[in-house]
Amino acid sequence: MILQNKKKFYLIGTNASDIGDCTLQAIDRVKQAKVVVLSKKFNSKFLELLENKKIYFQENLSTKNDRSLWEKIYKLFKFTDIICHLIDGDPVLDEEGLQEVNFFKIKSINCEIISGVIKVVNSLNLNSELLTNREKNSSSTFLKRFDRKRLTEIINNFYFEKLIIFLENNDEFKQMRSFFDNLSPTVVRKLSIKCEKNNNLKNDIKIIEDLNTPSYIIIENNEKT
Repeated sequence: MILQNKKKFYLIGTNASDIGDCTLQAIDRVKQAKVVVLSKKFNSKFLELLENKKIYFQENLSTKNDRSLWEKIYKLFKFTDIICHLIDGDPVLDEEGLQEVNFFKIKSINCEIISGVIKVVNSLNLNSELLTNREKNSSSTFLKRFDRKRLTEIINNFYFEKLIIFLENNDEFKQMRSFFDNLSPTVVRKLSIKCEKNNNLKNDIKIIEDLNTPSYIIIENNEKT
């Protein structure tokens, strides 16, 4: 029998559309794993990397990446000692990575998070130039959740260049809409608002009626860019 503290869980972030975005560290951990859990949306090239691994598709285990999925993954430890869960994006910024890892730590499983590509990066980067283009890519401030008090502080002081807000659900999106409805026209004119779906949206968050959540909103300070 394998001792519980000998079991390992790797939560690995990458780009589901491009295996080339896998870091060497991520590839090394995948090679160590005996069981891999990933979404069906991952490019078929990943399946080549996973040759000789036992593969479970996330959608077949649970409809959401939450505790119900983690419970299913935990049950797989009855048959193996090393499992990796591949995430599209960054496990912490794009998913509930800290909560997922904590779930396994409570069950005495050794855990490791491997950072991945942040989904919003392509929108930040206008889907073209490399991130090393310093003229385009200035400092960015991330808000993992909609926080009215924090957002008010940032907007009113205009000390940001790019503000990236993760909206987890429609309720947060509505709060975001309400927040911008109450901003003065003078402040709004100093901002450019973009989203993952259409990175050319300007100055009016009401345009983003059909934004799907979870998603990102990108706010640029026109006085700094």
